Amino acid sequence: MIHRHERREHFLTSKQTLVLAFFATLLVFGNTGGAFASGIQQPSVVAPDTPFIEAVRDGDIDALKAALVRGESLDSRDKMGSPALFVALQFSQHDAFYFLLENGARIKAKDRAGDTLLTLLAGTKMVNISAALLEAGADPDRLGADREPAIIIAARAGQAEMVRLLLDWDADYEATDLTGRTALGIAEQRRDRVIANMLREAGAY
Repeated sequence: MIHRHERREHFLTSKQTLVLAFFATLLVFGNTGGAFASGIQQPSVVAPDTPFIEAVRDGDIDALKAALVRGESLDSRDKMGSPALFVALQFSQHDAFYFLLENGARIKAKDRAGDTLLTLLAGTKMVNISAALLEAGADPDRLGADREPAIIIAARAGQAEMVRLLLDWDADYEATDLTGRTALGIAEQRRDRVIANMLREAGAY
């Protein structure tokens, strides 16, 4: 008896191909959106630090007040090189953030990577905190680690409220990213009519 072994080749139907492409697209855009939304993140590894930084992480206002009385610098950095203001936001300690801000912590400080608080916040929805920084004198056009100002980052992330805030504080809408694109160019490429119209109303073209 002769046994015939038939070789079966499996091909995806056009419908299966479309379904796979759809889920691949969702995965890509999902990952991209996460990157835009995570400008301020808690470190993946949290090592013990100085009592002052620990107080910031815990949002212990009484300990921060005591540190202020002792004359301790409110600009102390954690072991990763992040200033206390950054640490407060990394650990979602907004009361500690406002305490530090109101008592003179340096808003011009950058983290070890070279980012400002505004460039880290620009791709998020943390508009109120960004407004507090601007009211305290933060420069809306100061460049971050990627040599880009906050308005470029906000436009790329599709954060219309943040773009509006930055424009209200006279951010330079003619600033460009490293490829020469302005915030308007980025918004047009993303087909984001809300941000594009906002920028045109401010004078961008």
